[in-house]
Amino acid sequence: MKGQQELYFNVFNELIPFNKYIGLELKELKDGFARATIQFKPELVGDVRIQAVHGGVISASMDAVGGIAAITTLNSFEDKIVTVDMRVDYIRSARNTDLIIEANIVRSGNKIITTNMQVFAANDHILVAEGRGVYHVSRKKNE
Repeated sequence: MKGQQELYFNVFNELIPFNKYIGLELKELKDGFARATIQFKPELVGDVRIQAVHGGVISASMDAVGGIAAITTLNSFEDKIVTVDMRVDYIRSARNTDLIIEANIVRSGNKIITTNMQVFAANDHILVAEGRGVYHVSRKKNE
């Protein structure tokens, strides 16, 4: 995992244009767990009256962080992973705050990986959203 970590950090932080655009930055990655952050910026606001981060930014970041946590269970760079389903419950507004996004693997099977994700407001560490991601994995066949 350690040798792959640098590659995963580079791909997530530097090579995925959407992550760069919203400022999603991977901070921690270990087997079955990922943590990332987003710095607040006005371009991410969905409700200008209260300066709250758009729900789409929150859900997209949850999907990305859940996916990178799931990737820690892959056996090969030839393995592929895609999102099959995702559920998000918005708990409270993320008003004028940076975000912390965390994902933990619930189960990693041969074809399906399930993760739980949580988003916290960085200014008070209060839960903003939580959800579950389901990812389909195509693992390279061992020969």
